[in-house]
Amino acid sequence: MKRGFVQLVRRPVFYIIMIVAPLLCSFFMLDLMRQGVVQRVPVGIVDLDGSSISRSIERNLGAMQNVSITHHYRGYQEAISAVQRDEVLGFIYLPAGLEHKALSGQDPTVSYYINYAYFTPASTQYKGFKTITLLANGAIAKTTLEATGLLTEGGVSAMLQPILTRVHGLNNPWTNYSFYLNLSFVPCLLALFILLMTSFSIGTELKYGTCREWIASAGGSIEFAVAGKLFPQTLIFTSTGWMIQLLMFRVYGLPLNGNVWNMIVAMPLLVLACQAFALTMMCITPNFRYGTTLSTLLGVMSFSFCGFSLPSDSMYAWVHALGNVMPVRYYFLLSIDQALNGIPLYYSRYYYAALVAFTLLPWCLLWRLKRECINPVYVP
Repeated sequence: MKRGFVQLVRRPVFYIIMIVAPLLCSFFMLDLMRQGVVQRVPVGIVDLDGSSISRSIERNLGAMQNVSITHHYRGYQEAISAVQRDEVLGFIYLPAGLEHKALSGQDPTVSYYINYAYFTPASTQYKGFKTITLLANGAIAKTTLEATGLLTEGGVSAMLQPILTRVHGLNNPWTNYSFYLNLSFVPCLLALFILLMTSFSIGTELKYGTCREWIASAGGSIEFAVAGKLFPQTLIFTSTGWMIQLLMFRVYGLPLNGNVWNMIVAMPLLVLACQAFALTMMCITPNFRYGTTLSTLLGVMSFSFCGFSLPSDSMYAWVHALGNVMPVRYYFLLSIDQALNGIPLYYSRYYYAALVAFTLLPWCLLWRLKRECINPVYVP
């Protein structure tokens, strides 16, 4: 353990990876999405009709919080050029003869064009454009039916919307993107640094030929050698994780609807599980380059296949199975249960057990690492 502390003190890169980089990345992610919901996305409008219906669509669209009409264009080419210049992120196209065709039952087409290079603003635009066109269709149909005397005002409403639905977002009624994304992305960033640091610190012993000295300092026991090297890192990473949790739940106000101690205890379990996962990779491939690459590659891929941005049930079966191999997946599920939903701890017991199981996983493979340390064969 003394040898592990001395190595940390002598190499400033360890402080950068264990403290500076995780805190800076967490602050960047949290501050980037501090407003939570994307609002007032700049869009344009092409109104070739100039009728009361087109003006009504423009007024209603401008009154929505999703988008903000910042430019008016005279034609399609002018509007699409503005999108290509990033002057606006999309526009709605109201063709000539819109009102005449709508009132005479000729089914006019209203088009909207969205730049999906920016996914979140594009989704916000799509929601706004889709809502306003559906409302316009309903208003035109209601006016036509009432004017012909086929239905009364109450009958028109019942026909256009026979079943009234109300949507309530559980535990996040504001649809705050920071609540969804940072609750998973920020801990995954920390897990990535843990994987990198663990595999790097063990791999350097193999690369620079100091592995025999490392084993000798632990009295020939690979278990004591690994524990002595990783314990100082466990303390530092756990402290960094608690500071990140302080940023998330107290400074930036992410929801913490459950017992705070449930999340505090989950952090050292995440650190130990990630260290154990990286140690397992080093046992399977006891080589600096291969072990470090495998650990960090799987860590980076965790952002995609652990269900952070896309539900894992919607993925291919093999991708879903691969996501369950990563320990950060279970911390993510813990965060959903304990922080976002605040359900009783009993229902999250399997996730805590999974993190503990990851911690115990590499101990049955340490003989491979010991064999390589005693008889090192350097592979560049």
